[in-house]
Amino acid sequence: MCKWQPRLCYPVQYSCISSLVSMQGPRQAMQMGHLAANKPDEALQGIEQDPALSDSSKHTYAQRLKAISAKLGQPISELAMQPTTILPWIKKRYPEVATQKNVVTAVLAALRRMPVMKKQHRQALAIWLRASKELEAQQQAQLKSNEPSARQRQGYVDFREVIKVRTALSKGSRQRLLLAFYTMIPPLRCDLNRVALLQCPTSAATISQDDVNAVKEKNFLCLPADRKKPAILVLREFKTANSAGIWRRTLPINLTQELWTSLQAEAPRRWLFTTMSGSPYTAKSFSKWCCSVLQKLFGRPLTLTLLRHSYLNSMDWNKLTIAARENLASDMCHSTETQDTYRWISGNRISRPGK
Repeated sequence: MCKWQPRLCYPVQYSCISSLVSMQGPRQAMQMGHLAANKPDEALQGIEQDPALSDSSKHTYAQRLKAISAKLGQPISELAMQPTTILPWIKKRYPEVATQKNVVTAVLAALRRMPVMKKQHRQALAIWLRASKELEAQQQAQLKSNEPSARQRQGYVDFREVIKVRTALSKGSRQRLLLAFYTMIPPLRCDLNRVALLQCPTSAATISQDDVNAVKEKNFLCLPADRKKPAILVLREFKTANSAGIWRRTLPINLTQELWTSLQAEAPRRWLFTTMSGSPYTAKSFSKWCCSVLQKLFGRPLTLTLLRHSYLNSMDWNKLTIAARENLASDMCHSTETQDTYRWISGNRISRPGK
């Protein structure tokens, strides 16, 4: 018998975990072909069909490749063969080194998965690899300087100001709930776009690994029947899932209460965050929505990544043990090495140009 019930909103309940799957239906397959082409793009097909890639990586690569394919009017299988032409365009189109590196990485992912690796493919691959290594060296040099880029300075907000704005927002609003999930626990990446809401037993502590494995949705949040008990958040699909494994945390009671207030303030919903139609966000649309909300709240281009920087820069690292730093890195789904690059020596003195 099913131990706990899907709770896809307050106050609607369902009788068994299996009903979650039957109500949702299968997740739509990604449409990875080039829009302007009559035949599927071989490069994108290779990414889609590679079982070694996570769904998150497939989606990220596909979105980046579709964007440049649409702008340049050619399928990726053709663009990848023109590195001496496309690389200057990428550098001109995307001023930030990190963005350039992300695009080049996506092209490499596609080129490596071409059905037949011919001589001309190997030559193009060598040029893309060289460009990737050069961009990686530039990116690492910038990261190791522990200084924000000009773009990051423009969007940066001190973490104390973020909390102040969150506290002033109306209880139950989606804006407040967003800030709550990115301030009341160590802020994650853009991984909360598709989080199913489930009803769990009286206490989250009673949830076994078998219970977790029985849930079909990759990412979900369990609300205990006893509202005085904390909720539990489980993520199995996120950027570093292949190396980090399942991310499972019991949420603080104040964050659980923020969610309950949000569920009571709005019409019943099945997901932690939803579009206006009630559907879960895609990773890309969630990122856009978050950026839009943060821009309106703070009047500058603040992002979820910058919130992670702000959170880490608000801490007194002299008081953190090695164990505490390792636990913090695990909570934020990155390595301690990556965590060191998030810390800026400017600290709270970071300001926007002209300020």
